[in-house]
Amino acid sequence: MRAMILAAGGAARLYPLTYTLPKPMVPVANIPVIEHLIRLLKLHGITEIMVNLHYLHRFITDYLDDGSRWGVHICYSYEPELLGTAGGVLQARDFFHESFLVIGGDDLTDMDLGALAGYHREKKALATIALYEAPQSEEYGVADIDGQGRILWFREKPKGEPVTSRWSNTGVYVFEPEIFNQIAEGASRDFGSELFPRLAEQKEAFYGYPVTDAYWCDIGDHLRYRQAHWDLLEGRTRILVPGDEVTPHVWIDAGAEVSPQAMVTPPVLIGRGARIGPDARVEGPVVLGPGVVVEPRARIHASIVWDRTQIQKECVVTDSLVGSSCVLESGHRYSKMVLASGARFRSGRESED
Repeated sequence: MRAMILAAGGAARLYPLTYTLPKPMVPVANIPVIEHLIRLLKLHGITEIMVNLHYLHRFITDYLDDGSRWGVHICYSYEPELLGTAGGVLQARDFFHESFLVIGGDDLTDMDLGALAGYHREKKALATIALYEAPQSEEYGVADIDGQGRILWFREKPKGEPVTSRWSNTGVYVFEPEIFNQIAEGASRDFGSELFPRLAEQKEAFYGYPVTDAYWCDIGDHLRYRQAHWDLLEGRTRILVPGDEVTPHVWIDAGAEVSPQAMVTPPVLIGRGARIGPDARVEGPVVLGPGVVVEPRARIHASIVWDRTQIQKECVVTDSLVGSSCVLESGHRYSKMVLASGARFRSGRESED
């Protein structure tokens, strides 16, 4: 089986973190989310992977290259103008000759892809969606299924409408190549708003696979991005957390230095080569990226800090998301902020999620 990662879309809901970085390259536990996906595909024996590209695409190609360091082979499909989820897959149709998997570039999951593919084959389906029981299902596509798993109806993000199903679209699909005819005939650009409702209405072999024993999160906004980190640190998923777990829920990656006089309270991930100075306080949940410097007497709580950022002495950082290569100046407080990469801040406005 081959797979496609949808990585072309923009990332407005994660601004300003994604001003200079495409969403699939946003780090989750210091690893780009697209790398988590590649590791998942490889784990399930999927080594031929297509990635579609548009926004800030060179960050993705420069990082992934041909995929050989993960033991996979990656091809790319560039879209000068966005084609939509279905249109992007249609453009890459020559890559697929049998059943294939599609997964969103902002999905974080430890789903059993082999079980999903097996369900698809068992049902002799044209299309199968992995469905997840989400507490706020109206924020995603919603499907209703019968006792055999067949999808009776599908609605894309039905905000303001009554929702009678608890099953939400994860953005993880298995298709037969015949799906390309459906996409082309209907001039469909998008799976959720166009193709999937039509497949249900036409009573095609369109099935939902309920995911009940796996983790899934769409990291597409500040709130869910933060929550994904807390879930990893609390052990609610089997997804990789890099480094050695030196005490329960405290991971320290290679080359990191933590002063004996610093206080580290779990759950915490300290990235490769990071430095924590004397009398600094790192109060979990916290993720510090590679090369982050926390100077003496600084305090960090409930925050995610990307690589190479400097937190100067006596700073207080709480409930914040901080991009790469920032400088947070001495003695200032940063609370409930989302800071773009490369910025130097003495103080700043609050940013809402």
